[in-house]
Amino acid sequence: MYQPNQTSSRETTLRYLTWDTPLSDQHEKAVQKIRDPTKWPAQEKHFVAGLSILTTFMAAYSISAYVSGVSSIAAEYGSSRTVVLVGMPTFQTAFAAAPMVLAPFSEFVGRKPVFLSTYGLYILCTLLIPVVNNLSGLLITRFFQGVGASTFSTMVGGIIADIYQPHERGMPMSLFATASFSGGIGQLASNFVVEPLGWRWIYWHQLIANALLMALIFFFFQECRGPLLLSRRAKILNSADLAPCNEKLSTPRITWKVKEEEERATLKQMIRISLTRPFCKLALSGIVSWNLIGDLTDLLFTEPVVFWFSMWISFSWALLFMFYVSVPLTFETTYSFTPRQAGLVMLATVVGAGLGNLCYPFQERLYRKYVTEQPRFSLLRQFIKRPDSSGLCSDWNPEARLYTACLLSIAMSIGMFMYAELLNFQPLAMPADLLARYGSLMMPDIHWIFAVLSVTVVTFGSYSIYLAVFTYFADV
Repeated sequence: MYQPNQTSSRETTLRYLTWDTPLSDQHEKAVQKIRDPTKWPAQEKHFVAGLSILTTFMAAYSISAYVSGVSSIAAEYGSSRTVVLVGMPTFQTAFAAAPMVLAPFSEFVGRKPVFLSTYGLYILCTLLIPVVNNLSGLLITRFFQGVGASTFSTMVGGIIADIYQPHERGMPMSLFATASFSGGIGQLASNFVVEPLGWRWIYWHQLIANALLMALIFFFFQECRGPLLLSRRAKILNSADLAPCNEKLSTPRITWKVKEEEERATLKQMIRISLTRPFCKLALSGIVSWNLIGDLTDLLFTEPVVFWFSMWISFSWALLFMFYVSVPLTFETTYSFTPRQAGLVMLATVVGAGLGNLCYPFQERLYRKYVTEQPRFSLLRQFIKRPDSSGLCSDWNPEARLYTACLLSIAMSIGMFMYAELLNFQPLAMPADLLARYGSLMMPDIHWIFAVLSVTVVTFGSYSIYLAVFTYFADV
């Protein structure tokens, strides 16, 4: 006869659950729907990554689309273009700062809930921007739109890291970078929208596209945060005793735990770490030890790799955004382009990113060749271990990610030099008195296509910097 009090008298054994922990057929059947994201079929990985990369594209699309409506917004609200352009840094400030608060939530609730909640905020703000009736309200709404869009970039990199092994991340990261640099399509499309339909349709058409994409994410996006899925797996195993009835009293009861869950700090501590981590150093050994909060020291200023690579990408992105804002104005004034024609120039940014993506297979071949190869300098060989069964070293050479960027990044400087020098030859770039005196002798008519080519070269160089830094940081 079954006696309830006997169950509690059984011996309890504590075990840590990993994805490689062997389970009985009965236990395996109970948790078969919760799988290791890194072992999903390739089609599932590509689908989840594709949806995520599409959100990155929509964020880049929104940033550049805003520029198309600047003149119309300034005219409607009786303001200047300069004031309306404040909406650009307003969006980007929120875009950069919000992940430091939002990122810890994905550790607790997973990628999908944070993704959907921030996407909902983004869509709400996209709806409100054309509805507000004053410029101040538009700029405030633009800030919160940046908060909502922030996960479209920062979390997507984490999603790719969740589902792909290090040697598999190259192409997804390359596509992710391409989506980040394809925002010029937003300005192109919006220029064709704003003239016949008005600036509000810049946001109406984005609202429709984002609503459809959010529906796809709601129904088809799978949670891919590994430790969280492992915790759910442990919870199912602990929720009921799955041992056969005749073994209940003779076998010990197993309580499953996940090591990452025990090491994880509280939400309050994690937010604090996330806010200070960009400037701090944590002891790392594969998994961050959240208990070493007291051992924080400056990271940005004590780790040369972090400092110089952060300076490199920050400087290049600052120049890139200022450069992109100047492109429409330059072509409209110097070459007398219409807004639609100036929008077409932004296709050069997509071409530049596409060329960078085409160069990626060459970088990947270099990476696969040298990531496990002994360094030529004997001093460095002591840090390289033999390859494991997967063909990668446990301490591989992450600098193999940087080979092509060492050369291609120079294209950004070359492109900006080309752009500036070509415009210096145009009559509108000269003072009126010098133009009248020397214009016929000093300024040949240089075709606008060369300025467009310089935009392509700038984007190509910046793309190589972005991809190299992003993948290198992920590896180190």
